Amino acid sequence: MQGPSAEERLSRYMARFASAGAFAYLVLLGPQILSQFDRLQLWYTPLFVCSIFGPALCLSFASFRWCMRRIRALVTALAVAYLAGQVLWLPAFEGPALGLTESAWIAVFPGLISVTTAIAWSNRAIFAYLLLVASFGQVVNYFSRIDHGNVPLFSDIVFGIVFCGIFTVTVTLVVRTGRLLDTTRVAAESQAATAAASAARSVERERFDALIHDDVMSTLLSAARVGNSPALTAQSTTALARMDRLRAGISSTEPVGPDSFLAYVRSALTEVDDDVVIDAYIDAVSRDSTLPMEAVRALSASAAEALRNSVRHAGDRAQRAVRVRVDSDSVRIDVRDDGYGFDPGSVAPHRLGLAVSIRGRMRQLQGGSAEVTSTPGHGTRVTLTYRSPVDAT
Repeated sequence: MQGPSAEERLSRYMARFASAGAFAYLVLLGPQILSQFDRLQLWYTPLFVCSIFGPALCLSFASFRWCMRRIRALVTALAVAYLAGQVLWLPAFEGPALGLTESAWIAVFPGLISVTTAIAWSNRAIFAYLLLVASFGQVVNYFSRIDHGNVPLFSDIVFGIVFCGIFTVTVTLVVRTGRLLDTTRVAAESQAATAAASAARSVERERFDALIHDDVMSTLLSAARVGNSPALTAQSTTALARMDRLRAGISSTEPVGPDSFLAYVRSALTEVDDDVVIDAYIDAVSRDSTLPMEAVRALSASAAEALRNSVRHAGDRAQRAVRVRVDSDSVRIDVRDDGYGFDPGSVAPHRLGLAVSIRGRMRQLQGGSAEVTSTPGHGTRVTLTYRSPVDAT
């Protein structure tokens, strides 16, 4: 199963950050909210404290439990409630006027709300909202203060926009980085699939070369040396049959039987390590079954990549073994070594090594999966599994 995207993970982290910020503001602004309660109509403070801080605090829980669609809806509700609170402040404000150093509590945290919108909105909508709430917050303060005519409104608006913009731009870039990482990962996985197909075609060419050398050339040499004979007839018949089977495989769409599949896997693995021990088992029931070429290519290329990683990282003294099991409805390949090993939990989810070369290939194969098990000092095991989509359902 594919985990959450980098953009989604970062968005959830930002939701928790915004929720923590809302809690801090609620604690810090508590006395100010209470002191300004009598200056507003009775309905205003309960309505907007609940409609603003309620969703903001709920974001922390939502980031762990809710899908991103519901989180974005909650962010939008929060942003609308905050803007409505700013718009309705002046009609609800009954006085007395605030001092020149006082601020309306609704105008204190436009940056926090703008930062939150980066989780859900497009860049254009985010910065349009930032300009609106940062400007309107200063307008609210301007008309709520005593002797506001001497307050430089324009410079306050510019300062508010710049100050809030710093944090909003930062969070927007963080989320955008996650989006770019996802795009890069998809492209890398696509390239890995293309590389897998290319590697499989290379294996097919090598098998064809081997057939030419081992069967065709030997048959021709036998014909030149001993002439026509029953043995030569049998040899030529076998060579022609093998050529027919190989030609069917090279069509790249025809399914292959278990024996041909094992030949593909062996060829791919021995190209990486000639000394690797390969233990193959074919269930008797599966002798008449076939595997699609897409599965053959993905499995052989992923197994070769797992073996290649072992050769590179397990150490010179590591012993490697591969076990291939073909059943009537599934295929399993285990690539093991007793080398250095590593901690899979310490590998970041966005790293493109195993994620693309092995997991990415198998994830693109319907019915395919890959599991990497490793412990520092105790070797590594890569398990590749393919189940026929019909049987998997």
